[in-house]
Amino acid sequence: MASAMNQENKYGVEVSGWDAKECFFVERATLDWGDGSRKYIEMQSHVREGCVVFVRLIQRLTGADNFPVPYRAVRIAGEAKDGKDRVSVEQMRPHLENDTSSSGQASRGVAARVPF
Repeated sequence: MASAMNQENKYGVEVSGWDAKECFFVERATLDWGDGSRKYIEMQSHVREGCVVFVRLIQRLTGADNFPVPYRAVRIAGEAKDGKDRVSVEQMRPHLENDTSSSGQASRGVAARVPF
């Protein structure tokens, strides 16, 4: 696999997390950065909606380390022609200390809601 995909807005990535059978996986996949902020990952592993996956860009950016970034599987968009799942993802953001929720209460620490 080349360090970047030939098609515009498609990137080679390494994805890791826990699949639908709760087994840890690491695989190379394709990140499709669609219109606006829409992102899809085409991957062999089957994941559940709401689960967290970590995505690391395989292509090296000039002088930058490529650290894994947490994403949430928002929607399983169906199977691609090659049998891979097309998963709609959105980047997770930390809830910083002293942030207020919609109820007006302050949250404590950095938290992410995990579906299990």
